[in-house]
Amino acid sequence: MGFFRFLFLLLAIVAVFSMSVGASGFEISGVGTKAMGMGGAYRAIADDWTAAYYNPAGYAKIFDSQYGISNGFFQYRYELTPNYLWDGTYETGLFNDQVNYNDHEILSNPSGGFATRLPAFGEIGVGLSVFQLFDQNNSWNIYDLPHTYNDVLVLPHDQFAVNLDVVAFQLTVAKQFMDDKLSLGLGLQLLRADLLYSNVYFRDNPFYSPDNTNPVAVRPYDKITQWNKNDGNGYGFGINVGLLYDFSEKLHLGLNARVPFAITLTGNADLQYYMPIVSGIDSAGVDDPNSPVSVGNLFIAGNKVASTADFETELKLPTAYGFGIAYQFSEKLLVSFDAEYTLWSNYEGLSFDYSGSFSGFPLAITDSSELVTDFLTADLSNLVDWENTGKVSLGLAYDLNQYITLLGGGSADQSPARLNNLLTPQFFDTGDKYTYSGGLIWHYNQYDFGFVTTYTTYPDLNSAKLVDADSDGLFDNINGLYTAEAFETVFSFIYRF
Repeated sequence: MGFFRFLFLLLAIVAVFSMSVGASGFEISGVGTKAMGMGGAYRAIADDWTAAYYNPAGYAKIFDSQYGISNGFFQYRYELTPNYLWDGTYETGLFNDQVNYNDHEILSNPSGGFATRLPAFGEIGVGLSVFQLFDQNNSWNIYDLPHTYNDVLVLPHDQFAVNLDVVAFQLTVAKQFMDDKLSLGLGLQLLRADLLYSNVYFRDNPFYSPDNTNPVAVRPYDKITQWNKNDGNGYGFGINVGLLYDFSEKLHLGLNARVPFAITLTGNADLQYYMPIVSGIDSAGVDDPNSPVSVGNLFIAGNKVASTADFETELKLPTAYGFGIAYQFSEKLLVSFDAEYTLWSNYEGLSFDYSGSFSGFPLAITDSSELVTDFLTADLSNLVDWENTGKVSLGLAYDLNQYITLLGGGSADQSPARLNNLLTPQFFDTGDKYTYSGGLIWHYNQYDFGFVTTYTTYPDLNSAKLVDADSDGLFDNINGLYTAEAFETVFSFIYRF
């Protein structure tokens, strides 16, 4: 009973606090020290509880009982030098031509699970585990309201920020066939997604006229700054299927597919509109926006208009297919290779549909003009056009002696945004990336203690232009120079009994 109380506590902690460094898009870098120390090339090995993530067929070949935990500590080091100008000429308030850094935090990625055997259908391997499938976490303060706004108005610190977590609670079942040469495994997943997303939008002033005849909406008053913060969650399902085949005692093949289904997220949103100050205009009402004396305080008085609303968005997650091969060169040396193909074209970004009471707006504003009401309650989209990606990994494990196993590996990972270079501070993927890893496992009686460190290098990317991909009047990227690197250190513990 003590073991099950410990397991329940572990699963609860992981569900609340799970975060991780990413691979392509916002896929996590991996689970466990042995797999991550070998660069993620683990599908054809899968010999501990982390097989639930890499290849659930591995549970059929775990002949003891075990439970384990793993925790990665990591840091993104991102830099952005924006070049965001209206018409290529006018300043926008973004900190152009200077290097800006994301908020540097030491984040963590706990995971855990257990595996055992049951005398059912002959004999099967079963287990329960919890780990993250996807994550993105960073925050930026890179914008200040231009001088045409009220000097006392200040945007929140997390102007551009995301904390997206998708955690899998997985039940794994696996069995051997064909005189134990073939192993098949199935993981049934309950997915929990949490999203905290904030962004700055530069909206067209609803009173803007192309011929600049309306004094309220001429430059620099033609853009309204809107800051939104969306906080929501949702549940979904996924499956993870795997196969292991032993060609011989030395040569092993592994295949797997992870299929997470789309998750509908719902929650609450803060909406804040920062209005410019237009001097010399009487603003008695909003009945006639073409008259300088009746445009209304809303768009000229330099105030902040704030509201709250309910939102809904669909998170379309990518399916991933993997292949692995491992060869035992000697009693001490194990070499493995993995290849993965991820359907990132399924992910289309985030479209926020707002509904509810939109509490907080003065009734005099929303009741007086349909044009104003539509502006303040408009849905917003943060769309992407991503490509499918490939990833290859190579790993080595060397048993130095009965106590120490040395690990080393590396991987090359394509960027889903490699063809369009449309980046935002929230989803920072500058190009094809390379990860190098190394570490060791200390074996002591029934215990394994692991330590691994990884370094990921990204290419510099100069995103040259602003693009409105869906023609909604909002640019879908922030152009400028992007540079990045990431560090992660992982500790693990496994107890076999």
